[in-house]
Amino acid sequence: MIDVLWKPLPTPMWPEGSVMADLPGLILEASFDQGVPTWKVQRKSGKNALPDLVSSGTADSFEAAKAAALHVAETSGD
Repeated sequence: MIDVLWKPLPTPMWPEGSVMADLPGLILEASFDQGVPTWKVQRKSGKNALPDLVSSGTADSFEAAKAAALHVAETSGD
């Protein structure tokens, strides 16, 4: 299992309570979309390039959203 340090994302750009984790080659995010816990995993593309979306989805709880993002990161092959 990957040891992850979740950091808060700035409001109002993201809903309050949103977090991200910066892993080698990947960016994990757990947030809320209209109150629904959501997650996404993005692959870093380069110094000045926007990251590419690897996978995203919704979850039953915020902790489940973080776990889903972590699971995708662990199984992405990086």
